[in-house]
Amino acid sequence: MAVSAGEAGVPASGLAAARAEIAKLQRVLGKKTLGNEILKEAVEYAAEKSGFRARP
Repeated sequence: MAVSAGEAGVPASGLAAARAEIAKLQRVLGKKTLGNEILKEAVEYAAEKSGFRARP
């Protein structure tokens, strides 16, 4: 369809590499998001234990 519309096509190897990179980045983002949530919970826990109120 891209060829008939006059647009350049993407080679299958390039598409596979792009999909692999996207999957890798999604995994990294997931790990960073999980780490961020853990740190938020740790700050909240520490604030409760010490009576310190963290800024929002």
